Amino acid sequence: MKILITGGTGFIGKELQKQLKESGHEVVILSRRGGDFLWNPDKGKMDGRALEGVDAIIHLAGAGIAEKRWTDSRKEKLIQSRVQSSQTLYQALKQHSHQVKTLVSASGIGYYGADTGEKLCEENSEPGHDFIATCTQAWESSLQGIEGLGIRVVKFRIGLVMGNGGGIFPVLQKPIRWFVGANIGTGKQWQSWIHLQDLISMFQWALQEKSMNGVYNAVAPEPLRQSDLNKQLARAMHRPLFLPAVPAFVLRLVLGEMALLVTGGNLVSSNRIQKEAGFSFRFVRFSEALKDLIP
Repeated sequence: MKILITGGTGFIGKELQKQLKESGHEVVILSRRGGDFLWNPDKGKMDGRALEGVDAIIHLAGAGIAEKRWTDSRKEKLIQSRVQSSQTLYQALKQHSHQVKTLVSASGIGYYGADTGEKLCEENSEPGHDFIATCTQAWESSLQGIEGLGIRVVKFRIGLVMGNGGGIFPVLQKPIRWFVGANIGTGKQWQSWIHLQDLISMFQWALQEKSMNGVYNAVAPEPLRQSDLNKQLARAMHRPLFLPAVPAFVLRLVLGEMALLVTGGNLVSSNRIQKEAGFSFRFVRFSEALKDLIP
């Protein structure tokens, strides 16, 4: 299969293209710079040759949610980077001859809101009303045009991705490594996570399982409270965890509205991807993931 990846130079994209190639697929990267083909979603421009011979697209492009403080201009950038990239793909697919049958897109569990408390979030749950939810809803809605072209579209609402070399895991490790690890707020927030290798396998599963369509939560079957996550991580790193919790208001002073990313939490169900799509997780428990990530 020939697969085109947008956002293929990021943390998830690099590992995904590596494993797709190892599985015998041909992979091409669509990037603003340094990829096989260039595009500029801000201006709606894309090299149409990127679609030649492509069977499926994996769509990961979008500005990093946690990279910068959420000013009004940054919020606009976060939304538009997702919407414009989808619209640019749609126009290219509409205008150029192609054989694309499937598009698998990243999304996020932020769709349900930054903090959903004890509510179990399933794919048909109501969306949230804060910024992260608004951003994610716009991201998913921007793919409707591609669905209208008769292309099978799968959207993964991804939880906290645990992997070495990028993403949230090194960020969680850093304070514990330096003996300053602490819970955030109450520590009771639910953390719905997924091992990077399971996420990569999930993307590959979606490419081959033609019955898959629509939205799936990409989270491990056993979420855990933030305090439990920190305890298990500290134990695996052979570090103590003794400092008092960091009050939520302190983080709001430092991070502004973006503090919701760490003070909030989501209890998210993986039932659909398991029961309807038949996907089997390699890392069900966080302790299993830690044994792999911290040998």
